Amino acid sequence: MYSRFLAILSLVVIASCHAPATLPESRAAVPTEPAITTGHEAAATAPPTPADRAATAPASSTIQLGAISVDRTAGSVRVPGVVALREGWLEQAVCQQGTRDHESLITVSMPPSSIHAALLLAGLRPGRPGHWRVRDDGSLELVPPTGEAVLIEVEWLDATGSTHRHPLGEWIKTDAAAAPGAFVFAGSVMRDRAVAPYVADQSGSVVGLVTFGDEPLASVAVVPDRADIAEPSLKAWTERIPPEGTAVTVVIRRAAPPAP
Repeated sequence: MYSRFLAILSLVVIASCHAPATLPESRAAVPTEPAITTGHEAAATAPPTPADRAATAPASSTIQLGAISVDRTAGSVRVPGVVALREGWLEQAVCQQGTRDHESLITVSMPPSSIHAALLLAGLRPGRPGHWRVRDDGSLELVPPTGEAVLIEVEWLDATGSTHRHPLGEWIKTDAAAAPGAFVFAGSVMRDRAVAPYVADQSGSVVGLVTFGDEPLASVAVVPDRADIAEPSLKAWTERIPPEGTAVTVVIRRAAPPAP
């Protein structure tokens, strides 16, 4: 895990070196924690100033990875985004802006590898994306994604300034029923390539609904990405989604442990 963590963080550093000016959050450094003054040193000085009190305060459990907020104690990550569409067929729930916007509910400006790094900093454990194939006998082999179970919610303000926060799955429907909202931290895949070795940085996938095999966060249900194999079934639940362009926060957190 530690080696993978370093690999992902190195990707973030590389991305920050080449990021366009429109993505300042990918260039921001993770703040360092303040030094702690020992009791003997404090006793030998004059009464503490505000700066002294700040230096001796416990380190916060919340850090910033660019625009992404990471709460290490709660095991949660907050990612800013915007509503991309309110109606139509879906293959993604969240994607990087300028990639799969036409089939995603929400777009974010930061690369998927930065979100992966934030989830690692929050203490979440990645697995692998799901995949599928047609067997020689014509039957389907569906392999679900693995990884730590996560809850994904969307938070936003309406025109009156009231705060709303709902599970991401409530924005998705199949026919007249809500689609399943179970997701895992699958972690995309790494490839030994000079350009975008973290595959999701090339595709833009952040939270996948259809199984392309590159989803950092994936629905547990395997849905083949070919219409001749699986007809489109996931739609935006228009009435539940705020207007396109609405600023939202995608909240990803560790799922509560199962009851004993």
